[in-house]
Amino acid sequence: MTASAEYLWYKLLRLEGFGPVSLGILYRTIREQALTVRDVFEMDEAAFSAAFPELGRGRLASARHAAFSALEEDVVLREYRELQINGVHVVHPDCGCYAARLVAHFAHGAPVALLCRGNLRLLTQPSVAIIGSRGASHGGLEIAGGLASDAALLGYNVVSGYAKGVDTRAHLGALEAGGTTSIVLSFGILRFSKKRAFDPFPLESAAVVVSQFLPYANWSAGNAMTRNKLVCALSQAVVVVESRPRRDGRGRASGTFDAGKVALQMGVPLFVVTPSALGTDGEGNGELLLIGGIEIPARHGMEAVLGHLQRVEGASGDPVSNAKQGSLFDDLGGSSR
Repeated sequence: MTASAEYLWYKLLRLEGFGPVSLGILYRTIREQALTVRDVFEMDEAAFSAAFPELGRGRLASARHAAFSALEEDVVLREYRELQINGVHVVHPDCGCYAARLVAHFAHGAPVALLCRGNLRLLTQPSVAIIGSRGASHGGLEIAGGLASDAALLGYNVVSGYAKGVDTRAHLGALEAGGTTSIVLSFGILRFSKKRAFDPFPLESAAVVVSQFLPYANWSAGNAMTRNKLVCALSQAVVVVESRPRRDGRGRASGTFDAGKVALQMGVPLFVVTPSALGTDGEGNGELLLIGGIEIPARHGMEAVLGHLQRVEGASGDPVSNAKQGSLFDDLGGSSR
């Protein structure tokens, strides 16, 4: 029986020594040379080295090609069948539900293939990320819910990272408004469990659960930081509700601040709730504004975000990479929720 494209892409995800950037190079070369994923698995070492010079020469090329033969086919097949039983799909660039905006971010480490379950059509819908601190203030949580609800009512899918605090409130705000949400995990998709607060909502139709990690990968701080790139890449804009400072008093990095910085590096417009709406809880927001974030009010902030994207798109046709730096806070009178 001929192996499916989904299965072959899962095999690529299982390769040792092939991170997101390497897989991005591999896919780009496949397209440029009119190859298929199946062709890659059938190449000998010399053909592999000639086809993919950017992946290394000599010993490096040998080591990477050896990763193909090191795969234990029965193990990979067993894992793939478990994914199928659990309703998980391998979403790759050659399938219709793939988010084309990811391609533009391969060089920044956006993953080429994803493990997903739920409503796969949401991957291609207009989307805005709403993110913030795990230990957000009560005010920050209220703002997050309001922004997510507004985004849903305006026809946008809400992307966030399923962490406690702002992320969870953003997902729920979208669902409570009858909208949809993308749940981007920092661990393997077969470790996903629905939080009790999500019980009233039909996640199979109103949400898509997304992971770039192997099915049973555990959560780690490193995975959470890596996941930030995917959150940004899936979104036309990133909205930071409440961020801790770049580093706390013990030198620990803020995941939300990192996500905001990643958005700027990737050319995804970054919007930041005005620090005055959060008091002392908005210190990181102020820092993000200093490095290029666009200030928005807590009340009606989403209308400002989407209005800004529409103006940029109308001017350039590219809403992802041409956000003008500045402040939208004055656009709506500086009112706060």
